[in-house]
Amino acid sequence: MRVRDRLRAPNHRGILLPRTLWIPPLVAGVATGLAGTLIARAFAEPARQAAPALVATLGCVLVTAAGLVDDLSPQRARGLRGHLRALADGHLTTGLLKAVVTVGAAVVVMATPGDRSTVGTLAGVVVLAAAANLWNGLDVAPGRAVKAYLLASAAIAAAGLAASFRGWSEASVWVGVTLGAVVALPFDLRERAMLGDAGANLLGFATGIALVTASSDPTLVVLAIVLVALNVVADTFTLSRAIDAIAPLRWVDRLGRIPSSPPGAR
Repeated sequence: MRVRDRLRAPNHRGILLPRTLWIPPLVAGVATGLAGTLIARAFAEPARQAAPALVATLGCVLVTAAGLVDDLSPQRARGLRGHLRALADGHLTTGLLKAVVTVGAAVVVMATPGDRSTVGTLAGVVVLAAAANLWNGLDVAPGRAVKAYLLASAAIAAAGLAASFRGWSEASVWVGVTLGAVVALPFDLRERAMLGDAGANLLGFATGIALVTASSDPTLVVLAIVLVALNVVADTFTLSRAIDAIAPLRWVDRLGRIPSSPPGAR
């Protein structure tokens, strides 16, 4: 099967759509991340300011690439339990490989020289990996994952966290991914294309970067606990049921979607 064919998947209507909406956030994120790196090298101490932006950008690229490999795989286990069952049967799924790459990217990002404690560093790794996986679970309805990303980004800015970024250049890739997400949203809502795992994991990882860059160590510990709990809900109860059960979330989730779209997974 050709790569182009594998990049197409049926939505909830059974219509084949390209899983290509990861392209605008990734391109914009890489562009702003590299720009942040160059600016930091020009106006700040390179070892302290330029490296974090470059590493964060590289992390986003790795996570997106791992998700794309999973999208192209003809055999896809669902959920953490599905991947673990496949591993127990002697099969290494691309989904499990994606998880390993994501954790590795999180470790590299958090290993960048800084003033984090050991606990804060470990919590940051959990936040990055758990956020990437959570957004993968959110991408089961048109526009849901992108909306969640934009709302999370708005909440970070509204809380004033963006003003307290320790390494401002690290946030540059997040800004670019956010701009790309805005471009992708109407195409996702109108069911012209889908994020795929590549796009969903990128949005989650970028959210993690924003949270890690803006948060203190104690806050990161709390965020890690919350994100792990949400992942458990996604893997057991399912997020669709939780969203449909809460009226405000249900309204936001369906806003802008084609009316005949069912609330369940596509």
